[in-house]
Amino acid sequence: MIKNINIKNFRCFDELKVSGFEKINLISGKNNVGKTALMEALFLNSAPRPETIIYLLRYVRREQLSFSKSLPERTWNNFFFHQNKNSELIIEATLENKSLKRVEIYVDESVKAFLEETDEQDSEVELKDKIISLFSGSESVRSVMHLKTRINQGEAFETSIISSAKGLIGRDIKIPDIKNAFFISSFSRVSNKDLTIEFDKARLNERDDEVLKAFQAIDSSIVEVESFSIGEPTVYLKRKGEGRLPLSLFGDAINRIADIILRLVNNENSILLIDEIENGIHHSNQADFWTILCKLADELNVQIFATTHSLEMTKAFIKAGSQSQNTSAHFELTRQSKTGRIVAIRRDLDTLDYGISHNKEVRGE
Repeated sequence: MIKNINIKNFRCFDELKVSGFEKINLISGKNNVGKTALMEALFLNSAPRPETIIYLLRYVRREQLSFSKSLPERTWNNFFFHQNKNSELIIEATLENKSLKRVEIYVDESVKAFLEETDEQDSEVELKDKIISLFSGSESVRSVMHLKTRINQGEAFETSIISSAKGLIGRDIKIPDIKNAFFISSFSRVSNKDLTIEFDKARLNERDDEVLKAFQAIDSSIVEVESFSIGEPTVYLKRKGEGRLPLSLFGDAINRIADIILRLVNNENSILLIDEIENGIHHSNQADFWTILCKLADELNVQIFATTHSLEMTKAFIKAGSQSQNTSAHFELTRQSKTGRIVAIRRDLDTLDYGISHNKEVRGE
């Protein structure tokens, strides 16, 4: 579990320190103050892999990957504060066991770095062949992003991504299997097939009842969840007294909740990041939904980070968290009036509740 994080030269952060994360964390703040950027930093620190970078570009930022084919030298600019990719980007987290996990990200504008870090067993001819095959003979392509990770003072492991006229190419260098973090963007909608696979995993592990309870927090008339593979694999829901209908017909809220809950129940000992958690969920159902999230996070040892613009969602967070005061915290991102630098203000639930009841600004609108 992440307790503190220190971010340097990343997106809108020259430097940001956030301390005191708990099992459940809600992050608020005005528009363009760095809520999603903080989530990205947490994601990168938890899973410093090529697919993490590509996921952020494609599914969180909605950038067209074709852009990197046309202007590969500009592919990485928006990862760095003021687009300054000449300086190293650092994301350093203090974990619950007091260990320090440091991820350093830097960009080389030449293929030389790629050559230097290729296996020593490869001959010079083999190296040249690899480069030619990767870059399709385009000598103008010279952009490599490196992610170097070190835990405490141990050996660093590294991975790299090449931006070329053929697109983005990830390459691992002695990196362990790190797949313990999941990012659900504010607009994501998972395919029927992928949701069905995840639901079948939950059912196999006797967790399908938790999925049903989550659906019932939104629609109490739902009495059954099943999966069928007639044509495309699909999850079906059944309301009391009605026939089965595919989950996709129940609206965005149910689809989003399915994604969130299935990520939770299928991934113990992980980190779940949810951007704009209120999207699609009616305010009258939000407290029940938070209650389910808190319960599952505790049972499965999943740390949750969520962002919101909603005062109703913040109030629901307080209500649900009243049963677990010591495992929930609220953070507001705001800009200092004099310096313009972004800082994080931590509040426990009692302080947050007091602020709301006395009309203090805590939701960041």
